[in-house]
Order: sequence, then structure tokens, then C-alpha cells
Amino acid sequence: MRDGRIVRVGPAVEVIAAAPDAEVTDLGHDVLMPGLVDAHCHLEWSLLEGLLHPADFAAWLGRLLPMRVRMTPADHVAGARLGAMRSLRAGTTTLSDSGPTGAGAGALAASGQRGVVHLEAFGRDEGRAATEAAAALSARLAELDDAGGPRVRAGVSPHAPYTVGPDLWRALRARADLEGRGWATHLAESRHELPAIRDGAGPLADLFAAAELVPGRWGGGPDDGVVARLDATGALTPGLLAAHCVELGGDDPALLAARGVAVAHCPRSNAHLRCGRAPLEDLRDAGVVVGLGTDSPASGGDYDLRAEARACRVAHAGVHDVGDADLLDMITRGGAAALGMEGEVGALVPGAHADLLVLAPAGRGGDDPVAVALDAATTVRSVVVGGEVVVHEGHPTRLDHDEILAGARDARARLC
Repeated sequence: MRDGRIVRVGPAVEVIAAAPDAEVTDLGHDVLMPGLVDAHCHLEWSLLEGLLHPADFAAWLGRLLPMRVRMTPADHVAGARLGAMRSLRAGTTTLSDSGPTGAGAGALAASGQRGVVHLEAFGRDEGRAATEAAAALSARLAELDDAGGPRVRAGVSPHAPYTVGPDLWRALRARADLEGRGWATHLAESRHELPAIRDGAGPLADLFAAAELVPGRWGGGPDDGVVARLDATGALTPGLLAAHCVELGGDDPALLAARGVAVAHCPRSNAHLRCGRAPLEDLRDAGVVVGLGTDSPASGGDYDLRAEARACRVAHAGVHDVGDADLLDMITRGGAAALGMEGEVGALVPGAHADLLVLAPAGRGGDDPVAVALDAATTVRSVVVGGEVVVHEGHPTRLDHDEILAGARDARARLC
């Protein structure tokens, strides 16, 4: 490593011979691998662990919303700080965060992690109101650029088709200053989504009606699903990262691939919200870039990507068996590609950022480092981002662990 980048990779004897003046660290039987890349998470919801039990999506959302209303800006900051620390200690060096306040930007800057923090947009604004709403969100993104520092990028997330109407989505896309940013959304997550955006009916629409709101309405033919309806308006564009994608029609994976849309697969969240099993095999066969996402503790996650990979294996067993190598790929290179950061993170290759993970096997480990890396008994020893050790012997070097936990406990106590 030099100046935060990987310079050379190979057998130790060859690398040391090529760089005789380099400092050498002998890791013994530990596994050295790329830092993990979380394709979809919500750091701001880390305070809600255990408060929202498994339920159908609309029922779960109905319980989440009152808690969100009670959260203060300080609570969002406390949650984001806790989430960042938890993901860091689990070995995640780069993540795709989405949240209503963007508090993840400051949290990642403090932890030393890399990431794209997508500021969520909500609204069914039309015409001039949509244009003004898009301009206001753009101004907030400029503030996140300053808060995030050099390792964090600010992105935009039209939250979901049922919370963002076509006019606001188009207004966001029309802004030239948003073109180069990361884009993310929730797409086809549950069976409640299509009736809500097609007919204004079903459990999601009822939830909106109780709040005197209406869901986003997306036109299309009688047989069109969520993906086809968004595509008809031009919402599916290259670089968009779509989370979940459970409720897909037969032609949807090919359409997503053709539009250059990547997918963040979140098997534990999908199970917690009773959404079903995403068609991972169809997405991969169609050529869609797929990374794994941990979502949040509000929906059954814990920011541990290795645990998410093991859950993915179980979720698809007997239907689309996923091998260890593929699982490891989805939490490293696949996640990087989904974020548009291929070649920068998620791989031990010359020129990439020196973002590394050191894992301590149980005992001496086995002959297969991939299996060892995914073994639940294997622990995170060290995490390196840009050549900087940000976790040493399991402990964050930049963060005050006890102070973050105390702040999170105080914030959570006000919510319960």
C-alpha cells in the first residue's frame, strides 16, 4: 500500500522483493480480503432494533411511521453514528446509505468509512411545486457534501414509487446538478406496491389515506407491473440502484439489465417484512449487477454483511443454490459495481483504494479462505480504509465506542 492505494498484489516473497523498503505486517493465519461493500442500508434506523416485529410490509410501515415522527434531528444523528460503528466493526468499509436527513454523511466521516449517502425525497408534487421541491433537495445535498468529507459522496433517493410521484421524479432527473450523483430507490419491494401506484388501492393506499395523503400514481397498461410503469416515464436510468426487487414480472430482470439498473438484494429484510424471495437467479441470469444489502435493524438486519450472505444462502437453498464464492462476490465486487465504484473498492487489485479486512479464523482456519471468510465463527480483527487502520483488534480507532452507545441508549429511551 502507498498513499492510500494498493500498489502491488501477489505472493509475499514477490511483493517484498519488489518493495524492499515497505513496512511488512505478518498476519499469520488470518484472512486478508477486501473491505465489505453494503449495497443498501439505513443507518438512521439503527435505534429501532427489536421495536418492529416481523409483519406484512404495510403493517410494519404503519408502526414505523409514528416512531419516525417522534425522532428529533439529534436522534437521527445518534442512530447514524451507532449504525456506522456497527457496520464498521462488522467489516464494512463502503456502504450505500439512504435516509431522510442525511445524518449518515457525518457519521461516516467520523468513522473513517467510505460511502454514498442518498438523501431521500418524498412527495407527490406536480408542476412548479415539483421543480421547487427538487431544487430544495439539491441545496440540502450541497450541505451533505461538506459534512461527508473526501470519502463520502452525497446522492439522491426518490424513496419509492408510492412515496414519490412521476412529476417529482422527473423534476429531480431534470436537474443538471444531480446528474453525476448516486441514485437509489426502493423498487417492487412488496405485493402492496402495485395496487397502490396503479389504483390507489390496497393496504399501502389505506395507510396513506389515514394520514390524509395519496400514494404516487404511475400510469401504464392493465398488465404492467411496477418496473414497467416506472420505465414508461423514463425513471429507470443507468446508475440507478434499486433495493429489494422482490415483486418482479418475467420480463423485468431483462428490462432492469437493459436500463443499467443495479439491484441491492436484502434477504433478511425481505423475510422480516414477509415480502417473499427475490428472484436472484433471474436477475443474475439477465446480467443485472447484484450486491447484498443489510437494510436496517428496523427490518431485521444488523449491518453484518457476512451474516447477510449466510442468510442469502439459506433463503435460496434448493431453488437457486448460491456458492460461497458468489456470496463473497456479492458483498465485495458486486456491491462495488452496484454503487458504480468497481475498481475503486471491493477488490484487492493495484490502483484500488487500500480498503482491507483482516479476519481471524476460529483456530487455524481451513484450506478454503472463502469458506473461512463466511464462517460465523470467524471474527473481524482489523479494518483498514485508505491505508488507515480504523479498527484494531475489534475496536474502532476513531470512535468513542462508549459515548456512541450512551447517546444511542438515551435517544432510544425517548422512542420506547
